[in-house]
Amino acid sequence: MQLEEQTEEVEKMKQDYAILQQETKTVQQTIEEFKLFEEQISNLNLQMPRNLNSNENDGSGGIPFPELSSLEPNETSLKIIEMKEELPDLIEKFEESLKRLQEYENELKTIPTLFPATEGRLTSKYGNRKDPFNWKRTFHSGIDIAAPLNTPILAAADGKVIHAGRNGGYGLTVIIEHGDTYETLYAHLNKIDVQVGETVKKGDVIGGMGTTGRSTGVHLHYEIKRDGDRIDPYLYMTFHERANSN
Repeated sequence: MQLEEQTEEVEKMKQDYAILQQETKTVQQTIEEFKLFEEQISNLNLQMPRNLNSNENDGSGGIPFPELSSLEPNETSLKIIEMKEELPDLIEKFEESLKRLQEYENELKTIPTLFPATEGRLTSKYGNRKDPFNWKRTFHSGIDIAAPLNTPILAAADGKVIHAGRNGGYGLTVIIEHGDTYETLYAHLNKIDVQVGETVKKGDVIGGMGTTGRSTGVHLHYEIKRDGDRIDPYLYMTFHERANSN
């Protein structure tokens, strides 16, 4: 995937993130409307009016209520009717906002935007570079992050483990499938803490940093695939930082 396409994808993610923030505000606003609605209900005087056109000399056999058709609706009854009419729309608005919010949250959870280790520094970028073993110019399909041995490695997004074990030159490797779009790879691990078929959440520890396989030292080799194509993980790892800066 070309850099321009990746940049467009990240821009779309930023737009989705902004929509999520707006939907959150909408839900909060609707909750406040509910609170106001409840407050208005509690403040209404729901007692039966005392003056019902009765004669004070009437006996104790009962108060002669006038026919309902002759009663003028008072302010309280009108307010109740008005609020009863508003309530279904308010509930529908609230439910729609929650549904949209949940949809955006679920989508964002499967996008690998989390830094895949509890600590570390970037030592090799995505793209063409000199191979550390033979110094020939080769393509680096991910990024390298260096940190101490067994530094916890984190799932970058919600997903399902589809590989957990040795993987040729990658050494001990974990591969996670994130829905239908994304896949992440974590290589050269010293240990693996998950199994194939296991469901993981964004931020779950999946292993420890190591130097297994074709490696010159302790580090994590990290890759992201989108629709089967490898892309630059750095754009996704820095997504939240850049989204919040706008």
